[in-house]
Amino acid sequence: MRFIVSFEGKRRFVNLVFGRPMDIQSLARWRASPGARSDPQVRDALEFRKLATKRWRYYLKGHEAATSLRHLQRTIRVDPYAEVGFLLMANAPWHPAAPVVGCCFCRRSWSHHLIVDFLSVHPKVLAGAGGRVRGVGTGIIYSLVRLADELRISTIWGEATRNSAPFYQRVLNLPEVTDHFFVQGETMEHCRLQYQRTN
Repeated sequence: MRFIVSFEGKRRFVNLVFGRPMDIQSLARWRASPGARSDPQVRDALEFRKLATKRWRYYLKGHEAATSLRHLQRTIRVDPYAEVGFLLMANAPWHPAAPVVGCCFCRRSWSHHLIVDFLSVHPKVLAGAGGRVRGVGTGIIYSLVRLADELRISTIWGEATRNSAPFYQRVLNLPEVTDHFFVQGETMEHCRLQYQRTN
């Protein structure tokens, strides 16, 4: 999957790929300057990255992780009630300060929903290091809807923090988001249309 972001006002493609075990190292290298750490969004980004890799290790160890779309589809085919975790990496090799501009740890639940556990944009991207990038988190969310369509999943849901709730409210075009969000029905269609319009 891929989506478009704005980099210094120009359109650039970002590839959203399934993570592999060795990708944990590239996420572990995420850093932020001491000054940037005072920003609550940067602090959240570092924490979510840490929690995403921890959860990813857990699912890998338990042989409950998918490392490709085909792998995920095969697992669901073999066991329709399987809970499967996977890590998505937003790769932007053109970005000098942070070639992995974002990540997202998700689960396919036993009831065939998509759960967003942790979505994080690289702190250097948030701080504007290496050039201003806009649209990473939005692109990941809209790509998740595309993935859900591929898997015939009708509902995506997740928790929202105090800092991330306004983002989900805006991106999903919802009247209000508190500590959780649901993407289904009209909201899912909104995301499909936005993905098609921007790609």
